[in-house]
Amino acid sequence: MSNQAGWTELALRVRPESCEDVADLLQELTGRGVTIEPAIEALGPDEGYTLDESAPLRLLAYWQGALSEDEKAGALAAVREAGPAGAIVGAPGWQSIREEDWAETWKEHYDIERVGRLVVRPAWREYTAVPGEVVISLDPGMAFGTGQHATTRMCMAGMQQVTGNKQQGGTRGTGGRESGLGRVLDLGSGSGILAIAAVALGAEWVLAIDTEEQAVKASTENAALNGMQGEITVREGSIEAVGDDGPFDLILANINAAALTALAAPMSRELKPGAWLFAGGVIAEREAGVAEALRAAGLRIERVMAEGDWRTFVAQRP
Repeated sequence: MSNQAGWTELALRVRPESCEDVADLLQELTGRGVTIEPAIEALGPDEGYTLDESAPLRLLAYWQGALSEDEKAGALAAVREAGPAGAIVGAPGWQSIREEDWAETWKEHYDIERVGRLVVRPAWREYTAVPGEVVISLDPGMAFGTGQHATTRMCMAGMQQVTGNKQQGGTRGTGGRESGLGRVLDLGSGSGILAIAAVALGAEWVLAIDTEEQAVKASTENAALNGMQGEITVREGSIEAVGDDGPFDLILANINAAALTALAAPMSRELKPGAWLFAGGVIAEREAGVAEALRAAGLRIERVMAEGDWRTFVAQRP
């Protein structure tokens, strides 16, 4: 692979039932996260969106530098051979993205996103808050988490339900901070969106952890963008990076079924009695396996949130 600056993007359309398998394969090939975009159609600035649950999802994977034609063919062959038969729909799309064009490329796709009383404002868009809103600013860069994916939305909605609507919201910095989340672990923090939302909703302190360097950078920068660098600590690694900082009142683990299954027991150990776990990033076909792992780890599943083919578990340590 060339050391040339910039990135190579691969876009694939994948059947919903095969999405997680293909995403895992792409993550192994690239060594970094994969963006999953559901088939949604925006209806207007204040009208929400429609979601086609049966339509193929769009997966975006990135390699740093330029790939030769042989490298591109090899990557596709590896996915087709190891992935489910017939998973990929249509032709793959390759494009080169210059480093200096990266931010502008991403900005085209993001708009204001509302989840309950939380409003996610892309850092480059102006927004005037209305009473009752809790506004956070975000520049995701290459990291996962913009508020537009079902799994992120469900975690943000779940946090608001845990706080029990104790207070009406407000904009960050104008007395709108809420209470009820305590100490939080954001495992697989991506852009830092859930860690930031947790602080905006009243978390005392959040430890944000991710295995990817780009995510650590994005979480750190977005915490500072929201003036939360004193309340959010960002580390590179996985559950072992918690060290002696647990246990927690809430763990946010918006990752994938395989990781949730492997980490169920150590996550349970990092929860206080009565504490909550939001385990997201699960395709419907993997729901039963994740549920089994969470129960085996001693957790009680209170409910399963669903949006399209995506599932988020709301579990509690007895």
